Amino acid sequence: MTIDTLMASFGLVNLLALGGVVLIGLPHGAFDGAIAACLGQANRPLIMIRFIILYLALAGLVVGLWLVFPVATLIGFLGISIVHFGLGDARAGAGLLRYVQAVAHGGVVVAGISQSHRLEVNVIFGYLIGGDTALVWMAIDVATVIVAVALAIYAWQAYLDARWRFGFLEAGLLILLFTAVPPLVGFAIYFCFVHSARHLWSVWTAVKAEFTRSMLFTGAIAFTFASWGAGAAAYWWCASFMMVELALLRVVFIGLAALTVPHMILVDGFFALKQTIPSEDNHHV
Repeated sequence: MTIDTLMASFGLVNLLALGGVVLIGLPHGAFDGAIAACLGQANRPLIMIRFIILYLALAGLVVGLWLVFPVATLIGFLGISIVHFGLGDARAGAGLLRYVQAVAHGGVVVAGISQSHRLEVNVIFGYLIGGDTALVWMAIDVATVIVAVALAIYAWQAYLDARWRFGFLEAGLLILLFTAVPPLVGFAIYFCFVHSARHLWSVWTAVKAEFTRSMLFTGAIAFTFASWGAGAAAYWWCASFMMVELALLRVVFIGLAALTVPHMILVDGFFALKQTIPSEDNHHV
C-alpha cells in the first residue's frame, strides 16, 4: 500500500497525530536512563545492563499479555494511564486530595476522549483488541462515574482554594479540546504538549545537577532511536499480514502500553519515592 492510499483510508490528520505521538511524545521516556542513573543503576556497567534487561522484560511481558489477553490488558492500560497522566498533572493537593486531583486529570484524558467520541474510539478499540469491546466500555463507564465524582470534589476545592484553580481550569480546557477535535488528535496534543513536556521539564530540573547536558541528551537520543527502531521493526512485521493502518495503530498503542509499565514503575514509583525522601545531607546540621 502506498502512502497516498494509506492517507486516503486512514486520514492525513490521524496519520499526523500518530506521527506526533511517535516522534514527539514517545521520546519523553528516553530520560528513563538518566532517572535510573540517579537511582544508582548506572554505577557499574553490569548494573546498568541489568536495569535495561528488566526494563525490556517488563515491556515484553506487556506485549505478550496483550496478545494473549487483549481485552483485560487494554482495560489495565487505560487504568494505569489514568493514574500515570493524573500523577503527572496533579499539583495542588496533598495526601488523599492529591489522588482525587490525579483521578480527575487522568480521567479527563482517558474517559473524556472516549466518551466524547464513542463511535470513533470504539473502532480504535476494536482494532487494538481484535474483538468485541463491550467489556472495555463497561470499564470506561464505571471509570467515568468515578472521574465525575473526582471532578466535583476538584471543583469544590478550586472554589475554596485558589491554588487549585489553575489545575481545574486546565482540566476544563482539555475537556473542551477533546470534545472539539478527533480522538487521536486530542490525545496527540495532550500527550506531546502537556504530558511529555511536563515530564521532561520535571525530570530535567531534578537531574540536571547530577549530569551534564551532553550526558543527558546523549543517553536520551540513544534510548529514543532504540525505541524508534523497535517500533519500525514491529510495524514492518505487522504490516506484512494486516492492513497498514491497523498495523500502525497496534504498534503505536501496544508499544505505548509496553513502555508505560516500566516507565511508570520507575517514574511514579522509585523516582517519586526518592524525591520525597530527604537526602543524607539534610540530616546534618
